[in-house]
Amino acid sequence: MRGIIAATLLVALIGASSVAARAFSVEDVLGIPFVDNLTASPDGTVLVWKLHLRGTRNLYTNAGGTVHAVTHYDVDDGQDIDDVQITPSNDAVIYLHGGVSDNAGDSNLNPLSVVPPPVRAIYVVPLAGGDPVQIGLGNDVALSPRGEAAAYTTEQGVLNVVALTKSGDSYTVGKPDPLPIRGQASQMAWSPDGLHIAFTNRRGDHSFIVIYTPEKHSYVYAMPDFSRDGAAIWSPDGSRVAFIRTPGAREDESAYLKRPQDPWSIWIANAASGNARMVWQARRGVGVTFYPTDSDSQLWWMRGDSIAFPWEGDGWRHLYAVSANGGAATRLTGGSFEVETVTLSLDRTHLLYATNEGDIDRRHIWTVGLDAHPIALTGGTSDQWAPTSLANGGYAYVDAGYNSPPTVTIGGHPARTLASEPIPANVSITLPQLVRPQLVTFRAPDGLLIHAQLFVPRLLGGRRTPAIIFDHGGSRRQMLPGFHYMEAYTELYEMNQYLVSRGFVVLSINYRSGIMYGHNFREAPHVGAQGAAEYQDVVAGARWLQKQPQVDPLRLGIYGLSFGGYLTALGLARNSDIFKAGADFAGVHNWATMYDWYAAGKIVGTPAQRALAVASSPVGAVDTWRSPVFLSQGDDDRNVAFSQGVDLATRLRSRDVHVETMVFPNETHENQVWAQLVDQYRAAAAFLVKELQSQPE
Repeated sequence: MRGIIAATLLVALIGASSVAARAFSVEDVLGIPFVDNLTASPDGTVLVWKLHLRGTRNLYTNAGGTVHAVTHYDVDDGQDIDDVQITPSNDAVIYLHGGVSDNAGDSNLNPLSVVPPPVRAIYVVPLAGGDPVQIGLGNDVALSPRGEAAAYTTEQGVLNVVALTKSGDSYTVGKPDPLPIRGQASQMAWSPDGLHIAFTNRRGDHSFIVIYTPEKHSYVYAMPDFSRDGAAIWSPDGSRVAFIRTPGAREDESAYLKRPQDPWSIWIANAASGNARMVWQARRGVGVTFYPTDSDSQLWWMRGDSIAFPWEGDGWRHLYAVSANGGAATRLTGGSFEVETVTLSLDRTHLLYATNEGDIDRRHIWTVGLDAHPIALTGGTSDQWAPTSLANGGYAYVDAGYNSPPTVTIGGHPARTLASEPIPANVSITLPQLVRPQLVTFRAPDGLLIHAQLFVPRLLGGRRTPAIIFDHGGSRRQMLPGFHYMEAYTELYEMNQYLVSRGFVVLSINYRSGIMYGHNFREAPHVGAQGAAEYQDVVAGARWLQKQPQVDPLRLGIYGLSFGGYLTALGLARNSDIFKAGADFAGVHNWATMYDWYAAGKIVGTPAQRALAVASSPVGAVDTWRSPVFLSQGDDDRNVAFSQGVDLATRLRSRDVHVETMVFPNETHENQVWAQLVDQYRAAAAFLVKELQSQPE
């Protein structure tokens, strides 16, 4: 199998003229392989990861010394793979297949309207290949340390435990043993000896840590309180459980309510009795609210009986450590950067983490021990994420650049890539044509420094070209100058590259309220429903872009997904004089009704809060909306109410604003079926080309 880098270099050697002989399509650029769910075996000798290629999602492994497929799903049906875990015997993997992650607790996705509808289920399959065996229907799964049992939760949050027995090359699954307990179970963690399970017991406005012994069908609560407890981890000897305690919900809790200022804290419970004591507490002020990393765990029990944790007490999310006996915390990392994803080394002596230290717009892998001497393991102009601990102090990660797709990589000098499949021919032609984004900055009207990426077509010939502002979603996100660790954002990066190939200059803006630029940037005042302060960053970016010599200032467009759709619609509503056309994917158009939807239909907020929310929304300026818009959304969207699109389309049509639409029955917030994603992005691009008079088809 050829590696991604090798294939790319081979194409480059063919010559620029042959590479440029065929312009790439939306299908080509969205067909670039995407890798995630990188997972190591408990002993750190085997890796498994997921590869998404043109709608098919499958697991791959390096078990046995050669990279090969573990699963063989061949239908573009939107059913994803998650919760990947390798058995301790290194001969099988368990995983969740279906509509995963953000949809836990809801019915499974069915974007193709299949009858009967697909299910969300947990499977076990041999790493050597074979037929997956269903463990059960549910959401989250946790494999026991010896691999003889698995715990999983149903859609209703019921905790089940099943026995797993190896039978030749396959597995036999025992009868589910449910735990009758109020509330829902999540965040399950087995004790090192495999006899107990600590989990979060969610009960609406509060949650408990429960320590359950399946063999005895008994459990204890870890010092229950009027709080939200979660993120439980076990001590290496299995005698204690550490967890995070944050304030519970108020009765008037809503999206308008400021976060409680009661500090979060770390507690340690006796696993047998549940008696617990606090070992550390955040101080009031910056860092009073727990800001989690993107990791599977939020606490890491290190050798020497110390617990590492993330905290942004100095205004940046860093790593700290505190003794399990309590006392002052030691800061392990520090500076004007943030730690994003963390994992503990197999010997528990150090942490591996992805960070933007020294390169604020990218990610690289670093390591630190309790001696607080961080060491950079990777660098360069590409990004590295998903740090994964391997045997003998080794590590793996995913590496990606502006024209090199995400690839599983074994760290070292030199690093070694593990390619899942040969690069398809159309992708080999596409990759060398991608342009390197330029890292740029500009100032908002209030003086805040804004980071962005500028995409410029290769050959402009001195002519001025239309330009497009791209606003990412979230808003708690940061776009990278290349492929992204979140698939939806990689797809949007690919969309930016396609628009550039059609002759547009594109400016991708990391506006305020995004991540990795510190607490004050992320928690900027008056954003969203409280005043739309981040919109000034969008306008400032547009004004900066209009001054660029290669840009036609009269042909400026805008597009985005989710929060980016909100900013797109806000730009078209408030400034049709600047933005001549836009594409709005699943955007928020009325914060007041959106917050009501979040509250399950309850009317929330004071009259003054609701009035400001409307004024901060596109509907608040719909009377001045003149520019044409492309609106698109799936009607099973679980992030943004579909009624947001219905309302806006109706309002605009009544005002004779030109609206083109593309609606996907049973699709979600981000199209899960690859073919439907291609249709959506192709139609949006064609709309922008037509309205902004870019180069002809």
